[in-house]
Amino acid sequence: MIHDYYLSPKMLVQNIDDQISEVGKKKKEIMGKLNDHQDYNFYPTNSDLKNLPQNSTLLKISFTLKKPYTSKDEGEFNLLEWKEKEKGREVKKQKIIENPIVRDKFTGLPMVKPTTWKGHLRFAAERVEWEKEEKKIIIKRLFGSEPEEKDDPLKGRLYFFPTFFNEDAEKDVITPLKRDTRTPTKRGPISLEVMKPGKKGDFHLLYFPYPRGDEFKEEEEIKKDLTFLAKALELMFYTYGFSAKKTSGFGVIEYLLEANIDIYPEKRKKIFSNLYPKANNNVNHGA
Repeated sequence: MIHDYYLSPKMLVQNIDDQISEVGKKKKEIMGKLNDHQDYNFYPTNSDLKNLPQNSTLLKISFTLKKPYTSKDEGEFNLLEWKEKEKGREVKKQKIIENPIVRDKFTGLPMVKPTTWKGHLRFAAERVEWEKEEKKIIIKRLFGSEPEEKDDPLKGRLYFFPTFFNEDAEKDVITPLKRDTRTPTKRGPISLEVMKPGKKGDFHLLYFPYPRGDEFKEEEEIKKDLTFLAKALELMFYTYGFSAKKTSGFGVIEYLLEANIDIYPEKRKKIFSNLYPKANNNVNHGA
């Protein structure tokens, strides 16, 4: 539909800025219709665990952003529309955002991709305080082999799912600074789309205790995996964030309450108690 629209007589006589604006409007119209039929039933539930191997563990964390979240959707643009008051009346404004947030291709909703979650959680896992050699083994067990490890590749035990934000992204502007002088660069301010602080989302993660090595010690190994995972989640959510521009503090969340965290089987919930504020007063919360 969009490709045909590019070739319509109306589009061919317009200049490039008008063409982009027109396609942006059409894109928003299509996304709006799709959003009226949202139905996400692909997340695993507690009842699904009975069909999985023993000791599989499911996490659901309902979070609220403390700092903005953004991500770059390569090769895309988005049309941002808003209203401003000029001389006592509302005037409709629009602007092409050249650094749009990643969106689901079907619904158009802003999202965190599974690969994004995996990359940021692995980044945090590398910074968990743990015995060095054992940490390497656990990280490989959880996340799998690195791409360059061609011999005997290992699939990780963690399975990630997308997070969809049900509210739309908003415009933000940042000013890049030179590293040495901390003064603005010649490039000037950059506009981008962000999910602002206060927006909510759900993080889903499945721990699947396979593959198993020759020396697999079930309870001991699983407890180590989940304890290490809890520490990595703490660092990702409260310190490093899961957003692009995390060096600017993007992508950290508000402290979680126990009610924000669902763990199945429930007997494993205590392992993740470090994510609750009362047990986690010393966290560097996105400073």
